[in-house]
Amino acid sequence: MVLAFVTLLMAFITFFLSNFAVHRITEQLILEKANTRLSIIVQGFSNISNDVDIYSYIAFPYENVAIRKGELVVFQYGTSALNQDSPKVRKLETMRGGYDFVLFIDLGREVANYLSPFRQIILICIILSAVIFAIAGMLFINTVVHPIENLAKSMTKITSNNLRERIEVPTRKDEVGQLIVTFNTMLDEIEGTYERLKTFVDDMMHDLVTPVQILEGYRQLIERHGKDERIIDEFLDVSKVQLFRLKEMTTSLKAAFLVEKRRHVEYAPASEITKRNVTYFRDLYPDIHFDASIKENVILPIEPLDLERIENILIDNAVRYGGDGGIIRIELEAGVLSIEDFGVGMMDALSEGPNASTKVRPQHGSEGAGIGLKIVRRFSEEYNFRLEVQTRPGKGSRLALVFPDSLNE
Repeated sequence: MVLAFVTLLMAFITFFLSNFAVHRITEQLILEKANTRLSIIVQGFSNISNDVDIYSYIAFPYENVAIRKGELVVFQYGTSALNQDSPKVRKLETMRGGYDFVLFIDLGREVANYLSPFRQIILICIILSAVIFAIAGMLFINTVVHPIENLAKSMTKITSNNLRERIEVPTRKDEVGQLIVTFNTMLDEIEGTYERLKTFVDDMMHDLVTPVQILEGYRQLIERHGKDERIIDEFLDVSKVQLFRLKEMTTSLKAAFLVEKRRHVEYAPASEITKRNVTYFRDLYPDIHFDASIKENVILPIEPLDLERIENILIDNAVRYGGDGGIIRIELEAGVLSIEDFGVGMMDALSEGPNASTKVRPQHGSEGAGIGLKIVRRFSEEYNFRLEVQTRPGKGSRLALVFPDSLNE
């Protein structure tokens, strides 16, 4: 509205100033021409041969000429509607040979006659300017206001369940485009933070299951066998390790919102960790045979707690899908850790789809193979070890972790 008002105001000011200037110039030109015609009339009237057509030098609708000899009017021609007393009427007068030549001009009407085409041109220009302004205003609304309106609508759609909403970035490079790019970048960061938080919660919930199951298993052993000193000592050792794991999980909350999780290269005593995990699961599942082939003094380039998490996930998944009375084979050698089951096959749960963990029904414990194996995948990217998968539908599967570098004493 402000732009429209300013544009129209400037158009009218330009029109009036132009009209005033042209009006003054036109008046001067008309009076100069009238003086010239009056001179020709005087010359023609004074010429004896009278070969000058006096009538052709008088603009009949706007002029009146009179030739007097004293008080006597010798000649008069022109419009009878001319009011000689009007302030708009100019009077041009000259004397020659005792005759008084007077030319009356309706200057207002004659100037208006000259200015009429000019005013039409100005009016057309104003109309064209208004049309151009209207088109420019519509383009302005579509190119500036419309993206901002889309931005407001998109902001109302953003919820914790819909963080993938993005605004289409316009092709032009201006402040609105930069605002949209900045807003989309902010949404990317929010979505990434939310996904990391969700993944972290899923991982923690999954990892909490194994320590609780181990502690619960030893508690049941104590209940069944009484206060056996060997079982109690073993339970205290296991409790110490599992409680330490739980403590480490709580401290890892500080790194939950980092954009990138940077791993410091550490080396884990894989032989000791694997033996300890095999012992835990043997005690928990006495009806499953754990065939362990563990080479001594194997060192792997991974944090000890992360290796323990990976082994717990893989052994737990093998138990879930290994079948009652089945066999779980665990092998550890320089740079390679493999876990094999001979049941329906834990690798059937490795799919990334929404029903990843429901394709095969686990026979021990609850659902959760999909989440656990996704955790192993992320560890493989962070520590740069390779996952090798061999699966036999309905007959079991084998998953091996191959580390590119390891220490062997």
